[in-house]
Amino acid sequence: MLAATLSRSLLALSLAGTLPALAADVLPFTPAQKQNLGIASEAAQAQAEGPALTYPARVVAAPTGVRVVAAAGAALVTQLHVQAGDSVKRGAPLVTLSMPGLADARNTLTQARLRAQLAADNAARDEKLFAEGLIAEARLRATRTEAQAAHAGLAAAQQALAWLGQGKVAGSAITLVAPIAGAVSETTAEPGLRVDAGMALMKLVDPSQLALEIPLSTAQARQVAVGQRVTLGGQEASGRVIALLPQLNAAQSVLVRASLTDPQRLLRPGQSVQAALVGTSAAQGAVVPAVALVWKGTAPHVFVETAQGFMPTPVTLLRRNAEQAEVSGLAAGARVAVRGVAALKARWLGE
Repeated sequence: MLAATLSRSLLALSLAGTLPALAADVLPFTPAQKQNLGIASEAAQAQAEGPALTYPARVVAAPTGVRVVAAAGAALVTQLHVQAGDSVKRGAPLVTLSMPGLADARNTLTQARLRAQLAADNAARDEKLFAEGLIAEARLRATRTEAQAAHAGLAAAQQALAWLGQGKVAGSAITLVAPIAGAVSETTAEPGLRVDAGMALMKLVDPSQLALEIPLSTAQARQVAVGQRVTLGGQEASGRVIALLPQLNAAQSVLVRASLTDPQRLLRPGQSVQAALVGTSAAQGAVVPAVALVWKGTAPHVFVETAQGFMPTPVTLLRRNAEQAEVSGLAAGARVAVRGVAALKARWLGE
């Protein structure tokens, strides 16, 4: 009887290495077993500040650095002075328009200017005559009213002409000029095109005012906050997160918008880059390869290597991209399994 009991105990001990361990227990593995299963580990890294996780991003023109040149009235495009891609200085000619209403507006302005001058002269004369007692106060009030009305008419005529566009005017033609120094990013104007008031003709971009758009999954976006520092690999350009757009884009991603300072002037709108989002603080976190994470239900774990084998260790996921994950609950320098993780998980869960 004693021999049978002892035999069963020895058999149980021999099979212990093949049975699934509890979550809090060490999964024992010999060096030979680790080699046969391709299990390898890597030390978790800690940094003085939150680690920088890298994501694909796109350089865009900052909204404050974009200007739209539009037709202020019905017109005919007669000449283009620039095309998309050209760099221009402020005040450089962009497009010439033939605008019939321009001559009428200039004529109206000239007449309004003459009426205002005449009314001002009459008011000055009557002020003098009234002071000398030669006219009644009623006449002076009437003259003053005429002068005020003429001045208002002049202001309206000036505004009407200004609404037709700022630029170089010659007869019924106006040449619109660049409101800023920059590059022509888009143009819809071409000679012979008839345009209506408010129709956009060109878009200018100031290359010194750039921003970044970083598409993230909703889970990744929850790990990003306004004010986080952004760097670009291999470049001096950097910035800060300024907004997370509330709506998803067509790819069901959250667009993170960041400011961008490019002292070397090497970046261009539309350029694809790799942007690194730097954590706001280390928060006693550690960085491990993303492949080290395993999930039990919705709880993330890693397998920490010990002298006896590997211990399933629960962690809190702070941030993650395709290659790295920042976690808390793990000591810096702890070695975690990065290869053969599937075999460890099957042993742990008894799969």
